[in-house]
Amino acid sequence: MTKLGPYEVHPAADAYPLIEGEEFDKLVDSIKRNGLREPIILNHDKTVLIDGRNRYRACEIAAVDPVFEAVGSHYTELKILNMIVDLNERRRDLNPGQKAMVALVLEPMFAEATRRGRPIGDSAKLTTTNGEVIPADRRELEPKPVSADRRERESTTMAARAVGASGRTVQRAKALQRDAPDLAEKVRIGQMALDAADKQRKQRIRIEPKPEPEKPGQAMLTLRTHDGREVFYPKPQSRATFNNSDGDGVSWAAWTWNPVTGCLHGCDYCYARAGATSERLKPYYPAGFTPLFHHQRLDAPANHVVPAAHRDHPCVTCDGPDCAWKRVFVCSMADLYGRWVPDEWITQVHTSMCANPRWQYITLTKFPARYVGLDMPPGAWVGTSVDEQKRVRIAEDAFRNIGDVKVKWLSLEPLKEPLEFTDLSMFDWVVIGAQTETYQPTGTVPAFAPPFEWVARIVAQAREAGCKVHLKPNLLGAVSPQLPGMQLPDEYPTE
Repeated sequence: MTKLGPYEVHPAADAYPLIEGEEFDKLVDSIKRNGLREPIILNHDKTVLIDGRNRYRACEIAAVDPVFEAVGSHYTELKILNMIVDLNERRRDLNPGQKAMVALVLEPMFAEATRRGRPIGDSAKLTTTNGEVIPADRRELEPKPVSADRRERESTTMAARAVGASGRTVQRAKALQRDAPDLAEKVRIGQMALDAADKQRKQRIRIEPKPEPEKPGQAMLTLRTHDGREVFYPKPQSRATFNNSDGDGVSWAAWTWNPVTGCLHGCDYCYARAGATSERLKPYYPAGFTPLFHHQRLDAPANHVVPAAHRDHPCVTCDGPDCAWKRVFVCSMADLYGRWVPDEWITQVHTSMCANPRWQYITLTKFPARYVGLDMPPGAWVGTSVDEQKRVRIAEDAFRNIGDVKVKWLSLEPLKEPLEFTDLSMFDWVVIGAQTETYQPTGTVPAFAPPFEWVARIVAQAREAGCKVHLKPNLLGAVSPQLPGMQLPDEYPTE
């Protein structure tokens, strides 16, 4: 249970999104002018807040003493549940998706409330074993044997009917909560419609490679983590190739390649950790986000071919600056050059790259000093990631000593604070982006867009140093044909 002041908040009440913004400001103003007209409801021993979270918060801001009212001790858990739902459904104007998300939270509560009794609504003439009619307010307490499947079905139906949701929307909400909890949270708070979220969920599933089910007697590979631990992984049934980059949200390369997965940086916003630790992608990450070497993927550069529909694209044959279909982001789900990565892993990955120079390999790390002295393929784009001021000097010092590569680039994604560079002349390309919302094992990390001034200052310095600039589309937030937004620089380095 969450808390408000000294009170625990009933989880059924917490299922409903808090009011925010202008609506909440109006409530605060009303309480300032008129006092609290509707009391806050507590349970019988005045320890649990049943109804009035928004009124309690508004009273605190308005500096008005809240008024409380406690229900009687005869109120059962089922009666309290029905009261919470009734009060909120009469007061709140929730969309169908929000109602379905509320029903998901209420479902196990209704199941527990009816666990010891015959399902509610099963009969209007419930009696004890000796034939005595059970009073209405005690029916859910009378022990009656009920199958678990029937109880689950009826609790689901009860929760859906209570909030006015259809069974279909509840099922879609369940799929959304299972596959895309970040989108489910947006639906819950009203930022996204259920239809749009469900469509995006299905798109994510389509673009992600499907894990091959383990078959009886299927051969298993033994992979090793950075600290030598053995991890078993089903042997792929086909040759290794690159992955489409759409699933990683990479706007400047067509492909991703992950011979190494996992990272120990611990960045709270990490999209890679969010994916690797999700329930749906577990088959791909048997060690979670622990660094793991996938030797079976080393042949991908030799095996992969550009799709037939794009083989005649000019960038594939000219080796010019716009070769998106030849660009490969190496280790999008790891930091290949992290302190913890064994030298032999880096050597094997670089050997594979150098043996297949037809691709433009793009690398990125927070430890750029490990680039120095490595054999790089001739078309390599070598980059470093800087999200805080403390990494600026590390990046500048390392890149002054890096030569013989096609492009040296700087990734400022996410740009979390204003950065001051002494010199950008050692870079050819600067990419700046916002922090997108991610669902981490510890909870949702909200999105963050840097202020215009932070971005403008770096763009001006990059222009002065002769750098190409690519501003990620996520800097603009929501953009539509009606609200096109400004045109962001979308430049790529030339030879």
